[in-house]
Amino acid sequence: MKPALTVGSLLRQSAQQLAARPAQVAQPLSVHIFTTGARWMFAHLPPQAGQPVEFDDSIRFGRYGSLKYGSSLLALVAVASGLARLHLLPWLPLAGLAFYVVEVHFLFLFPLLLDRVAHPLRASLRATYRVGLFKALAWTLTLAAFMLAGLLRRRPWRNWHVGCLALIRWYHHEVRAGIHPRF
Repeated sequence: MKPALTVGSLLRQSAQQLAARPAQVAQPLSVHIFTTGARWMFAHLPPQAGQPVEFDDSIRFGRYGSLKYGSSLLALVAVASGLARLHLLPWLPLAGLAFYVVEVHFLFLFPLLLDRVAHPLRASLRATYRVGLFKALAWTLTLAAFMLAGLLRRRPWRNWHVGCLALIRWYHHEVRAGIHPRF
């Protein structure tokens, strides 16, 4: 019997994968952060029949990343502003939650783009709701905490890469089988 998929098992497996090949950790900051990140993710997507074997440079990862994180940041700022205007400063952590409530809807956007699905934004929404919004949010918050905590360590990008690998594994196990690429 196959063990249940948990966020902990995803992180453990991803940490083991990264430990086996530590050269996978790279400095992710660049002007083309979304394309650079997508290229890295593509190199780590498990091969699967019927899926692309080459990275598609024509996909505008920067636009999709800007939409994903821009809308998430907009939610954060809107909630933080509203709470500040209402003098509810102790509730400001809800602004961070608002960021992730929006971001989780685009959770699988980049892997879906890499697999070249038609209508990737719609496909990401469907995938999130197929996994379950509350499960997706809880797992995303766990992954985000793990990734952000790593930024405070001696090797700041290690946790970031482990978290990205965990997302790729999650996508591969729970979403990928039900998609149809358009290439």
